[in-house]
Amino acid sequence: MADSSLSSRLRAQSCGIAAQLRIGLDPMVPMLLVGALVGFVSALAVEGFRQSMYLIMSLYTHGEHLVAAAEGLPLWERALIPPLAAVCGGLMMWAGQRWIRRPRGPEYMEAVRVGDGQLPMAPNLVRTGSSLVAVSGGITIGREGTMIQFAALVSSIIGRIGRADTAHQRLIVACGAAAGFASAYHAPIAGTMFVAEIILGGLQLREIAAVLVSAIIGELTTQSLFATGPLYLAHAVPPVHFIDLLDASLLGLLAGLLGPLFLWLLDTSRRAWQARINWLPLRMGLAGVLIGALSMIRPEVWGNGYSVVQSLLVDHWAVGALAAVFLLRLVAVTAASAAGIPGGVLTPTLALGGILGLMVSHVFLIPDASHSQALWTLVGMGSLLAATTHAPAMSAIMMFEVTRNYNVVMATMPACVIASVIGSLLRHRSVYAEALGLREEPEELGRQAAEHASGRAGGDAAEGAGATAAAGPR
Repeated sequence: MADSSLSSRLRAQSCGIAAQLRIGLDPMVPMLLVGALVGFVSALAVEGFRQSMYLIMSLYTHGEHLVAAAEGLPLWERALIPPLAAVCGGLMMWAGQRWIRRPRGPEYMEAVRVGDGQLPMAPNLVRTGSSLVAVSGGITIGREGTMIQFAALVSSIIGRIGRADTAHQRLIVACGAAAGFASAYHAPIAGTMFVAEIILGGLQLREIAAVLVSAIIGELTTQSLFATGPLYLAHAVPPVHFIDLLDASLLGLLAGLLGPLFLWLLDTSRRAWQARINWLPLRMGLAGVLIGALSMIRPEVWGNGYSVVQSLLVDHWAVGALAAVFLLRLVAVTAASAAGIPGGVLTPTLALGGILGLMVSHVFLIPDASHSQALWTLVGMGSLLAATTHAPAMSAIMMFEVTRNYNVVMATMPACVIASVIGSLLRHRSVYAEALGLREEPEELGRQAAEHASGRAGGDAAEGAGATAAAGPR
C-alpha cells in the first residue's frame, strides 16, 4: 500500500511538472522542430530538381554548366536547343492547365504574406516540370525561383499533413522558402533575410527563429549530402578602406538608377508580348528562338548566369566583351520573362549586376589587383539586386555568403542601401510585388481614387442640375 501511494504521488508530481512546462513553453518552440524537418525535406526537394536538370542536360552534353555545354555544341545545336526546350516546356504548361482545369493558385510569397499558406499541388507540379525542361535547355531564366517554389510546395504539404492552423501553415511555407533559398544559394542567413525583408515585410522576431532553423538545416543537409563550400570561388578580398566605400557608393548610385529601368523593361515587354501572343507554347518558343540566336554570338547567353558570375570573379574580361554579354543577356532574360517562362530573375539579375560592377571598375576605378575584380563584381551584384528587390540587408549578406568573403560586406552594405533607397524612390514596386499579391502601384491607386471621387462629384452636380449626360469616368 505504501509503495502504491508513493508511486501515485510521484505520478501526480510528474504530471504537475509536465503541465507547468506546457503552460510555460513558448508556442514557437515546437515550430523549431517543424522548421528543422521542413529544412531537411526542402533541401532534398531542391537537390532533386538540380539532379533532374543534370539528367536532362546529359541528353545533349556531358557538362554540368550550361555555358560550358553551349561552348561545346555546334552553332546549329546551340541555336536549336533553347527553342526546343521552351516549346516542350510551354506544351507541358498548356496541357497541364487544360487537364487540371483549376486556377494555378498563389505564389508562395502571396500565400505567406496575405494568403492561408495553402499551395495547390497539381498546378505547382506542372509549373515545376515546365520550368525544369526550359532551364535544362539553356533558357535565360533563373532556376532558383522554381526551386524555392518547389520547396515551399513540399513544406505546404507537410503543414497540411500535420493539420496546422492558418498562422502556422503560413510560417511552415515561409520556412520552406528560406530553406529552399539556402539550399539553392548556400546562403542560410540571406535566405532568412529574404523571408524577413521581402515576404514578411519586416523582421518578425518570434517567427524568424523557426525560419532561421529551417534555413540552417537546409544548408547543412545540402553540404553534408550533396555539395560543400560556397556557391562561388573568388580571390580573397583584403580589408576595405574609406576610398573603397566612396567607390562602392557611386556604384550603388548607378545601380539604383538602372534597377528601376530594368524592372520597367521586364513589365513593359511582358504586357506587350502576352497581349499579342495568347498561346503559351508559341510565346515561349519564340523566346527560345531569340535566345538561341543570341547564343550564337556569345555562349554566355545560356542559363541563369551562374557560370558568367564565376568567370567574372576569377577570369580576365575586356570591356568590350563585358558590354556585349551585358546587352545580350539583358535582351535574353527580358524575352524569357516576357514570354512567361516559369522561373525567377534573381540569379540573372546577379549576373547583370556583376557585369555592371566589373565594367565600372574597368572604366572608372582601379582594376589592377585580382581582389579588385572580385570586390567590384560582388558589389555590382549586390547593388543591382538591392535596387530591384528593395532588400538591402539580404543583398549585402548574400554577397558574403556566396563567397564566404566577409570583407565584401563592408563595401557592399552601403552600396546596397543606396541602391535600394534610390530604386524604391524611382519605382515603388519591387520585382516581387506581383508575387506578393501587390497588384497596383500606389500612384495608380491614388489616380483611380481621384478619378472615382471626381466622377462622383461630377455625377452629383449633373444630377442636381437635371442633366441627362453621364458623369465623368469612375
